[in-house]
Amino acid sequence: MREEIRLKFDRQLRIARLKKAALGIAAASFVAGGLWISGLDASIETHRVAGVVEAVGPLVGGSSVATEHGIAVDVLLHDGRHVHVTASKATDPHIGDVVNIAEHVHGTGRVTYSWR
Repeated sequence: MREEIRLKFDRQLRIARLKKAALGIAAASFVAGGLWISGLDASIETHRVAGVVEAVGPLVGGSSVATEHGIAVDVLLHDGRHVHVTASKATDPHIGDVVNIAEHVHGTGRVTYSWR
């Protein structure tokens, strides 16, 4: 009878250790997956695309310094897409100007644009 009790006890200890190991592996996998996904967004391909300025307006939101020195520009790209870009007032864009902007394609598929 004592041998059976010892075997049951050993089995319970083994199960508890396996549960702890599985929890540790799951946590490590979760952290590794998060780092992999954030690494994808850090890889960026930049392309220059041409377009025509459609509208120029005040920059809304953000800090007062950004609002003071920036403007919101709507651009119609030559491939037909409409994009919104923030530009400095020093660039002085006008409606109808042909401009080149930078298209940033992130590893996750997100696409952003910046004034060039």
